[in-house]
Amino acid sequence: MSYRRYEPIDPREAFGVAGAEAESAAASQAAFLLAVRAGVMGYASLTEKLPEFPLPNLKALKSDRHVKVATACHHLGVSEKELRNETRPALQQEMIKLAHEVYKKPTIEAAAALFEAAMMSPHPLVAVAGAAGARETTRLRPRIRSTLEKAMRSKDRLVSRLALAAIGQIGPMESIADKKVVQQPKSRKRRHLSNTAVVTHGTFAANARWYRPGGDFYDALNAKRPDLHLHDRSFKWTGAYSDKARRADAELLKQWVPDQGLAVPDFFAHSHGGTLAHLATRRGVQFDRLVLMGWPVHKKWYPDFSKVKRIIDIRVRLDLVVLLDGGAQRFRSNDFAIEEHRNGWFDHSSTHEPAYWDDHGLWNVI
Repeated sequence: MSYRRYEPIDPREAFGVAGAEAESAAASQAAFLLAVRAGVMGYASLTEKLPEFPLPNLKALKSDRHVKVATACHHLGVSEKELRNETRPALQQEMIKLAHEVYKKPTIEAAAALFEAAMMSPHPLVAVAGAAGARETTRLRPRIRSTLEKAMRSKDRLVSRLALAAIGQIGPMESIADKKVVQQPKSRKRRHLSNTAVVTHGTFAANARWYRPGGDFYDALNAKRPDLHLHDRSFKWTGAYSDKARRADAELLKQWVPDQGLAVPDFFAHSHGGTLAHLATRRGVQFDRLVLMGWPVHKKWYPDFSKVKRIIDIRVRLDLVVLLDGGAQRFRSNDFAIEEHRNGWFDHSSTHEPAYWDDHGLWNVI
């Protein structure tokens, strides 16, 4: 599947954009909503200033209190029942006003009202971001559940991936996301001594095809860079979203590498697959090239840099899934020269799309 080439639109304008720019406008709206959510939750991840996508100071939004749904709707000037029947133009105008309000005077009430309005958006990407935010400003309730569950079944990859990421963080909804988690595979020894490149997946993606032999990214990497001698097996882990699971899967990776006859392999990891690689280095695993694709940056999961020769960090700006995760959008260290390649916007999965690598000339930078 070819990735979408989203373009950023200033959030103060994005809620009023339609027509040919509708998809980029929806992604921009979702990014703003998730940034507001990050502010409410006190995430310290949005410190970078992007001229193409200026954000207000969201630190003032940090709050441990929830507001009533009626209070959020009152801030919109309607009741909860009236909101469900609001016409699209009227709803659009309210979201434009609220976006400007958040820039001028960010409050938890304005954020909650914006999330309630966003859940009514006809674009599922905006609705998902609104539902994820509403969970943090009001309470978990049927509308949030149904919005996320419906979006999770969407054929649109970004919509379904974002909804799944949101569900995975909401108790007791995480049991729905856990159906995407597989039982931890067993590591079996092979007589296949080599230093070859290995590919792995991210959270909830163990059964995806792209990273395995016959998958589009695996086959493209094998064709474009035959010098990497891509390993004939890819690394599969549970795909679970928890610190405990990542530590257990890092132990599996520690066992799997020598069992596959690998000494110091190159390692291509999407999303939290990179977290596993980092945790494995703390257990003694060594990598030559560590290629991170859309890694959610958390300092507590930094690698043992002495175990890695090169780190190539490939990502989009304002990755929506990373925003939801609470991770930072840039991987920087005073202890190691990170080779950074940031191209495109918003779409978490694009970093493992062959067309994305083609467009940005990434095959030859690794």
